Amino acid sequence: MKRTILIPDRIKENIEIEKKVFGAGYNIIAKGCVDINEIPLDIWKSADAILAWHEIKYDAELISQLVNCKVIVRVGVGYDNVDLEAAKKNKIVVCNVPDYGTNDVADHTIALLLNLSRGIKAYNDEIKNNFSWDWDSIGLLRRLNGQKIGLIGLGRIGNAVAIRAKAFGLNVSFFDPYLSIGIEKVFGYNRYFNILDMISSCDIVSFHAPLNKETINMADDIFFSNMKKGSILLNTARGDIVNLHSLYKALKQGVVKMAGLDVLECEPPDTTHPLISAWRKGDEWIKNRLILTPHAAFYNNESYIEMREKAAKEAKRVLDKKPALNRII
Repeated sequence: MKRTILIPDRIKENIEIEKKVFGAGYNIIAKGCVDINEIPLDIWKSADAILAWHEIKYDAELISQLVNCKVIVRVGVGYDNVDLEAAKKNKIVVCNVPDYGTNDVADHTIALLLNLSRGIKAYNDEIKNNFSWDWDSIGLLRRLNGQKIGLIGLGRIGNAVAIRAKAFGLNVSFFDPYLSIGIEKVFGYNRYFNILDMISSCDIVSFHAPLNKETINMADDIFFSNMKKGSILLNTARGDIVNLHSLYKALKQGVVKMAGLDVLECEPPDTTHPLISAWRKGDEWIKNRLILTPHAAFYNNESYIEMREKAAKEAKRVLDKKPALNRII
């Protein structure tokens, strides 16, 4: 009897990558859904493994229905949409793919920074819309070399960003309470044990932390009130880390000069939100100060294939009763 692999969200038709990994002994069901009710209960119950993207929330109620499931693999890094306690209670292994997009997300972070700080899109728009062949058409730019970047989280991606930042002459600081004492000496970065102290002294602040009870809504009114005036904010981690209403006020008041966001609280964004509305309309106060990308920091052809292959291989390892490489619980 064939084992059943369920891919509930994102993927619907082209499953050649997963077929190649699992082989003939597996039945792969890909639904491309955003709502659990779009998938019949008998399919949920039949799944031996689930390759989970981030559209669906695996809460205790849903996990209780996964009576045949041995493993849930998050096709990606973050696993905040999976109730780990419920999975553990139901003896379901949970894994992720933590390393597939490390360089890609780091590249994207630096690309957002360069685009903002060098006025790339702003110059392009001025030339296209006004045919203004003028180097000071967007205002004074500030040299990156010698500025201070503060990284919140120094895991794989955070450290990859730090390496790139140093190549541009930035002074790297970080806040990460989970790293052992002295690791800053290994890397040669400046370490802060108080996040507010760090952001008050940094010209650029970039998030590279997972979403959990400590980081959700981290960038709130208090956070922004402690940021250095005129700084740049970058988020390629998780949207719920940054409170969009708080960011709106910080940008409007000039506390944050510019922001580059790949992730948002609501995706796609709510067009009625004052920040999103002002950005879309091109209000003068926000012109050239905000760049959004559609949760795409990880994405390119190579990383997309690597992520799906590694997720499938991890699920197959668990089903074959072999040790998981990236087991969370």
